[in-house]
Formats: sequence, structure tokens, C-alpha cells
Amino acid sequence: MELPPTNLSPQQALESQHRLVMIGTEGEISLLHMRRMIEIDPPKTPFSGDITKATMLGEHHLAATWVEREIGIARMAVLDLRQPLEDGPDLPSLRIAKDSHRLDSQHVKGAIWSHVLDSEPLAICEYQGDLVFCTLNRGIYRVDAASNDIWRRKELHWKGIEDLIDGDIVVQLLAVENSVWAFSIGGGWAELDGGTGDILRKGVIRLGAKVERVWFANHECLFSLSHETVAKWSPDKNSIEILNTNGPVNDAQCHEGRWLMTGWREDLIWDEGGLMSHPRLEIGLHLLQHPEYGFIVLDNRGEWTSFAHDII
Repeated sequence: MELPPTNLSPQQALESQHRLVMIGTEGEISLLHMRRMIEIDPPKTPFSGDITKATMLGEHHLAATWVEREIGIARMAVLDLRQPLEDGPDLPSLRIAKDSHRLDSQHVKGAIWSHVLDSEPLAICEYQGDLVFCTLNRGIYRVDAASNDIWRRKELHWKGIEDLIDGDIVVQLLAVENSVWAFSIGGGWAELDGGTGDILRKGVIRLGAKVERVWFANHECLFSLSHETVAKWSPDKNSIEILNTNGPVNDAQCHEGRWLMTGWREDLIWDEGGLMSHPRLEIGLHLLQHPEYGFIVLDNRGEWTSFAHDII
């Protein structure tokens, strides 16, 4: 397998039918051909800084949050990826804008819309082409691609985790059928009605570690946890399984009833027979099912390698 490396230091990747959206560690965005993995255009930095959260809205729109902590600027914006990406202002220009009290005029370059954030963005996801997002101490919101409000609800709290540091902080939002699921650092979970934002059910999972990432498939959740552990949880059966890993899991997919995972110098497969591990030299960031090469992994060097070839 020979696929070209990326021309940026990758932070995350987002898939659509027509393109792979690469996001770099310094806010760069690059669009790749889904089969050949070559750049459609060179990387650009419309967000001018670190992209903290990102999701696709349908096939052509990218929603993301941008936080520049050094000068205290944060934005949420939506880009139309059918239009050429443009570079936004650089950090020195932002410092000048701050000194002249013009930071509010500095927005994401070429965005359909760009809004100032007055609270830290915690999690975002797509729901039926709309954007659902959560901000610190503000609550959860659903807006359409044009930034029109659909619903908003106050922040979530869970009984039993009040004494945990940041236990109520939402770290993951997931859209599942007609619901939006929220998960907190301390194991709190809530299923919200996607149409209204109303709470359908909620509870707490005792995981013994902090929740870092969550994936949902086949009526069960996979958790990447602190303390080098992963967990599977079924909300309908309320059953929990917890196993040890070498480090954090960065991406996962459920394929033919098995969880495929990549992360800290290993690829993992979790099925009914247990957890199988395959070592890798670098850190796996993104797991992708390629139409020609099967499952491949993007690593922290920006290179593509086969996924766990000797155990899959």
C-alpha cells in the first residue's frame, strides 16, 4: 500500500462521501481525494488558530470552533467546502486587533457565518444536517446550517457525581437515530429528543475513570477512558465491560460486530473473544475504510498504514 503522506501535522480527520477533511495541529485545513488521498487544494488556515472541535454538516459544510487562548479569542463558524478555502489573519494581526480593541471584527475567513463565543465550547455533533453544540455553563443548542436557533436547553447535571472534579462537564455529543446523546467526564449520560432537546432518559455509569471519547454503534457505546482503559456499555441492558489498553484510543469503528480501534502505539480489535492488540510504531489518529485497501490508519506523522494486518 502506497498512499501519499499529508502536508500538515494532523490533529483529526473528518469524512464525507466526496472528500476527506484534514485538520492540522495549527488550524490548517486540507481537503483530500477519498480514494487517492491526494490534496485537492493546499492547506489553508481560515480559523487562524487551533481548531478545538469540528464536525461535518451534511456533505459540504464544516462546522468548527476556534480558540486562541493567548489573546482570548474564540469563534464558532461554518464553511462551505465547495468554495475555495482562504487564510484568515495571522497571530500578529490578531494581537494588533486586540490592542486596538477590534477583536470582535476578526472572524473566520470565508465562513457562511462566524460567531463570537463567550464560553468554552465542549462538544459538537451533526444532527440531521444541523449543528448541536454544548458550551461551558451555558447549555446545549441546536442550530441549522444558517445559524438559526431550533432549540436550546440548560446545562445538564447528574446526581451522584457532584463531588467529582468536572464530573458534569460534557465531553461528547452523538447523534443516534432521532436522539442526541450527551456524555460527561464523570460518566453521566443523557438521551435527548433530537427534535425538541427534551430529556428522554439519563443516568450515571460507574466507570472508575474519566470519560475522554465515546462512539455509538449497534445499540452499545464504546468509551476511551483515562487510566489506559476502554469500556463497552449497553444502555438497554445496562451492562458494562472494562479492559486495559496501552493508552488512549483516538478513533474507533464497529465492523461486523467487532470494535476496531486505533490509538497509543497499537491497533485493537474487541469482539466476543476479548481484546486483541497489534503494535504500531506511531500513534493512530484516524481509522478509515478505504475502498481499495480496506481499513487503514492515519498516524501522527501524517502517514497512512494498514490497520492491524495480522489480527484482522
